[in-house]
Order: sequence, then C-alpha cells, then structure tokens
Amino acid sequence: MDCKETTKKENLIYKGRILNLYNDDVILADGSESAREYVHHNGGSGVLAVDREGYVYLVEQFRYPYRELLLEIPAGKTDKGESAYDCAVRELKEEVGLTAKSLDDLGLIYPSPGYTDEPLHIFIATDFEVGDNRLDEHELLNVKKIKFTDALAMVERNEIKDAKTVVSILRFALSYKLN
Repeated sequence: MDCKETTKKENLIYKGRILNLYNDDVILADGSESAREYVHHNGGSGVLAVDREGYVYLVEQFRYPYRELLLEIPAGKTDKGESAYDCAVRELKEEVGLTAKSLDDLGLIYPSPGYTDEPLHIFIATDFEVGDNRLDEHELLNVKKIKFTDALAMVERNEIKDAKTVVSILRFALSYKLN
C-alpha cells in the first residue's frame, strides 16, 4: 500500500528561537486531504563519552516539560552552518569539559517522528582529555560519572528515559567491547 503524503500548503503557525510550529495541508496517497501539525527543529548532536576505565559521563538536567531531572548524554542544537560532528565536539566540551580527540558516529535518530522533524546525530567518544566545562548562560546541570554497566542497568530499569541516551547506551553495548 502506498502511504506517501504530499504537502499541498505549508502553514507556519509560530516562529520561535529554536523551533517553528506548522499546520500543513497534505494530500494522502488515496487522494484525500488532511492536516499535519509538526514542530520543525534544525537538529542537534549528542555524545556518549566512555573512558578507559569504563565510566560514562552524563549530565543531570531539569527538563521543564516533564518537570523532572533527567540523565542524558551531553547534547545540544546545531548552530547555523555547523556540522553535526562539530556540534558534538562543542557540546561535549561545554557541558562536561571533555575535549574529544576523535568521535565515532553512532548514527542518526529521529527522537519523536510523530510531531517533529528533528534529526539527532549521536557519537561516541573514547579518547578525550578532561578539563573544565563552560556552560551556556542559564544552563544548569550536574555532571555524573557512572560505570557503563550501571548506566546500562539504569536503562534496563527505565531509570534513564531520555531517548538519545537510551539509544546511545544500547548501541554502545551492542557495538563496543570494554577493556
């Protein structure tokens, strides 16, 4: 069955600093018409940093929409003209104080395709230097150094709920061997 939809008309409802809200008119594969609300976001990058002793560096941050503290990999939005790789390097330094010598690509994910077109690139850093972080203005977070096996158990117990962090930890567990 053909499920493809075609945009008939884009309707920008709200233009924000980090996202735009649309309510587009679409034509469905069967020829009928409908509307699709979605949030446009330019995307971002996140990094799972794992040291030689098997510890991961996560950030604990209050996320207002959920009204709770979440454990997450360091991540942020891509600046205009910035590559996903450069965004990941920048966010790792800003949030955790780690300077990556190189990053491996863990893939592209779509965090919530039901209502946003946000692309999120995830990377792994296993070779980095530890230094001081430089948080953005109004960014409040705690850096947490956790044994990878404990982080994996936290995913299994649903204590880590952030999608990019869950995917990163599981992909690392499937793809890499700890020394």
